[in-house]
Amino acid sequence: MKKIFYSLCFVLILGAVSGCKKFLDQQPLNSVPNTEFFKSLKDINSALAGMYASLQQDMTGTGTGFTGFYFQWGELRSDNFDDNGQYSAASYKELSQNALTSGNTSANWTGFYRTIGRCNTAIKYIPQAASYDANATPTVVNNALAQCYAMRAFCYFNIIRIWGDPVVWTEPYADVSQPDEKPRSAKDSVLKNLVIPDLEKAYSLMQKNQTPTVWSINEAAICAIAADVYMWKSHDNKIQPDYNKAIAWIQNLFKAKAPNGKVFGGTSGADLEPTASWKNLFLDPSKTRESIWSIHWDNTVNGCACLPVTVGLSNNQARFDSTLQADWKKVKADIRMPGTIDTLNGLGHNDKLLKYFNMSGVFSQPAGTQPTDLNVYLVMYRLGDVYLTYAEALNKTGDLANALKYLNFIRVRAGLTAYAANDPAVSAANMENTILNERRFELYGEGKRWFDLVRTGKVMEVMDPVLKLRQARLGTAQTGFGSDVNKILWPLYRTLLEDNKKLVQNPSYN
Repeated sequence: MKKIFYSLCFVLILGAVSGCKKFLDQQPLNSVPNTEFFKSLKDINSALAGMYASLQQDMTGTGTGFTGFYFQWGELRSDNFDDNGQYSAASYKELSQNALTSGNTSANWTGFYRTIGRCNTAIKYIPQAASYDANATPTVVNNALAQCYAMRAFCYFNIIRIWGDPVVWTEPYADVSQPDEKPRSAKDSVLKNLVIPDLEKAYSLMQKNQTPTVWSINEAAICAIAADVYMWKSHDNKIQPDYNKAIAWIQNLFKAKAPNGKVFGGTSGADLEPTASWKNLFLDPSKTRESIWSIHWDNTVNGCACLPVTVGLSNNQARFDSTLQADWKKVKADIRMPGTIDTLNGLGHNDKLLKYFNMSGVFSQPAGTQPTDLNVYLVMYRLGDVYLTYAEALNKTGDLANALKYLNFIRVRAGLTAYAANDPAVSAANMENTILNERRFELYGEGKRWFDLVRTGKVMEVMDPVLKLRQARLGTAQTGFGSDVNKILWPLYRTLLEDNKKLVQNPSYN
């Protein structure tokens, strides 16, 4: 496998591992040895900054063009979005039509392995800083290590969700004589023997009851990731959910503090961000009672947060699914709708996601501004998401009454009427679908919908009619999603296979 190296001379941490061949120029490997770098608190902070910068690049992008994959992985294969017709590149049409190929840029897992490489290096060398700098206290070192273990787990979990079996690297690459190719490992084994132990280690190391920084993995974020892991069910049933453990992790999360210093609590709707300030979850998450972990962006440093449904002066690569848009506009009481999508017909703004911007109801580019002037703080986890996950897990364990309670906390905050206990929508037979539908609207544009459909086994049920409508519009055969469940996974990007001969492509792709 190819190893990607980054010079410590430029602050960011070295030793990243990805899925391809070694660079011909090996000099950066020895320019600043890791043993010489991790000697101060400043070095620890630089290493963490490099780790977060790597994930930021994978999710939001490089600052130019549509280079982040947050929407591609979590949204654009679902019924939330469609391609934007003549304005869309072929890669976006592949996503919206279930026609992925190994040439689609979103099929490349290199970015996750870059981040994993930085985690591996930091995990190995951060402890030595305590021997050189008194400011690198045990608490500082442990909190830093907790973030690295949790980030590594988060990356492997995403690889498993998107591609299935990962290639496992847990040590930094420090010698050019090391083998640079590995085969893939069984995803269920990696989840059990690496992802979950990493999260447990992270939680044990993280200092508890501290007011966190929303831009960093913190006590609550570790719990949210762990709950997400235990809710996961793979398309082939090799990974099964454990709802009781998901519930236990969520209850741990309720004991942690939000960015505003308040303990999450998790006992009522009052623990959520109020209706009037719901939009702050996306505009200023660092000051809310609900945010858990968001990705930072500073346009003056990072450039354009160019996303496929971003706010910009030109047409975007994706647009809202027309059926969803029409149905949501009928629910006038839902405060989330005007805060998320353009509500006016006929203006061609169905590719402008308003959620992350200070706009409501209609797209309105501030005079004299460009997309590069606007920040986007992508949400990884927040309490509203966790409440609905909790409701789902409670429902799965037979606690229908409390599942309804947490579902209603979200509905009432959104301005909707709470479901009565005798409403058919929240019967034992229908509760799961009702919760998933609520998640669709509450978390629209937050990278959740596709993964929700996969883990609940509803990809074909939901996407088959959606894809038939899209195929009819295009005048192609109305085959829907088809019967091949292997197509739920992404293919491996073609260059990964060229660079690592031990890799095997996912079934049904070439």
